[in-house]
Amino acid sequence: MSEITNQSPLIIQENICLQIQNLQIEIISYLGKITPDIDYFQVNIINSEKPGLLRIGGTDSALNRELELRNQLGDYKLISPLLAQTREDNINIQVSHINHLQISANTEIDTPSETLELETLEDEYLEDKYLEDEYYPEAEIISNTSNQKLLLLTYLPHENQTLETWLQTEHTLEESLLITSQICQLFRYLHQRQWCIINIMPQFMQIGTPIEFFDLTSAYPVGENLNSGLMGNYCAPELAYCKYPIQETMSSYTVAALLYHIIHHQNLPNDPTIEIQINPIPHLYQILKICLSPIPEERFTLEQLLKILVSTRQEISTPDINWEIASLSTVGLSINRLKNEDNYGIKQQKNSNQETMILGAIADGMGGMSQGELASKLAIKTILETPIPPTNQTKEQYQEWLTSLFIQANETVSNQVKEGGTTLSVIFAISQQLIISHVGDSRIYLLRQGEIKQLSQDHSLVAILLASGQITADEISTHPDRNVLTKSIGGKRRLSDDYVQDLRQTTSELTMKLINQDIILLCSDGVWDLVSQTELAENFTNQSNLQTAVNVTINQVLERGAFDNATLLALRCLVSYF
Repeated sequence: MSEITNQSPLIIQENICLQIQNLQIEIISYLGKITPDIDYFQVNIINSEKPGLLRIGGTDSALNRELELRNQLGDYKLISPLLAQTREDNINIQVSHINHLQISANTEIDTPSETLELETLEDEYLEDKYLEDEYYPEAEIISNTSNQKLLLLTYLPHENQTLETWLQTEHTLEESLLITSQICQLFRYLHQRQWCIINIMPQFMQIGTPIEFFDLTSAYPVGENLNSGLMGNYCAPELAYCKYPIQETMSSYTVAALLYHIIHHQNLPNDPTIEIQINPIPHLYQILKICLSPIPEERFTLEQLLKILVSTRQEISTPDINWEIASLSTVGLSINRLKNEDNYGIKQQKNSNQETMILGAIADGMGGMSQGELASKLAIKTILETPIPPTNQTKEQYQEWLTSLFIQANETVSNQVKEGGTTLSVIFAISQQLIISHVGDSRIYLLRQGEIKQLSQDHSLVAILLASGQITADEISTHPDRNVLTKSIGGKRRLSDDYVQDLRQTTSELTMKLINQDIILLCSDGVWDLVSQTELAENFTNQSNLQTAVNVTINQVLERGAFDNATLLALRCLVSYF
């Protein structure tokens, strides 16, 4: 630390320039005594694009504590670095005017030896707060020039990036818990080094990744006894009395007071006799009720509080997934198809409210009534009866598992069905992540916000002809080879690599993230042959009831001849947050 020993006083006033260590600064404006006995100035640091904060206080002020703490911590990412520091024996602070009177973040209270009348103190504090709206004529303020002063220079956060500005807007519970978790993490880190922060100044805290503190004057060594009472928006009530040494749960109270402010859009009531009204939000209600207790021993430790904040945020940020399901299958109207060769099935598994897994499958058998029915039945049975792997799998592992199910189904159908086979289309969703596997010409659609997209490929001769430009889309339904498949389950003994289609063929990604109200449709060709994609989208967009939309679609199939079995399975993803 450098020490200035000039005989002439160092003048501190707006619009003057001075040097602190190797940095040239210009005083821009006086911010007030935001911490008792410490003057705050906004400064311009020459050759720097960032604004600066200059604080001047006695060598026995909170600035000295901050220096001690900073020296102990070294470089720590949640604390803005100290740019320069010096001592000055002869200093003259001159402030020509104050545009906005700053209320101290820490308001000291002189505590008499007899019992403290808290109501009187509250009245005085409230009177001070209302002074902000009063007008003050210009007057010179000259500090005591006989005492040595500390000068500390740090950056000053931009106003639109401060916690003070952030608090003026609405935020999600997840965002609120993220901010308070970061602050609690810093408080725990400091307490592990025998320090406690017992109040915060949002105007000197910068929102970011991570949050950053620019002022540490509210930090005290654990066990220290205050010489005078302390009150503030985020101070534990026992600090007003000077009866308790500095201890951990005072920091827990500060974190909870901030969380209360974020959620309720106001600070805690100044009057300690007023019962704190907490919004009935599960988990958060309990956190605030415990940590804002007037009895220090009832509050969480910082370690406990941090774990609860983190786990609550994880629970809130993980959505609750539910599925609405509807289905209908018909043998159709053809006199040549007296049995329904379609089969389908659904399996759900919910490990917790947040981790939902669902598997849906549809199969359209071929090879004659009994053979086609058996083939599709065996394929669906294989898919549904195989246990779902644990939830700690990667998306690649889940895709491999689905492919293995197709290999098993193919072996089963090949061994047990002489001259038959089946299509097989499967969707598998883990929470919001969708995976598919598909063989044949049944289809998988995604309907999102009125727009429909086919996620599966048609493994058929007409699909190849369409892709090569030999026929048009309108000609598919009347083409004589429209029922000829190029891929099927049971059609060959061994499936080659890449025989089973996944999402990469239609979306380029292995998985797709589902959003609230997404509808997945699985249908046999008996449906899409007669009901177009546009009509499907209209049916499910116009009908709020999923089963009604399915019924309307199958009725359209019947009204248009239903020359094939027709099956439609619809699944609506419902995403909700805490």
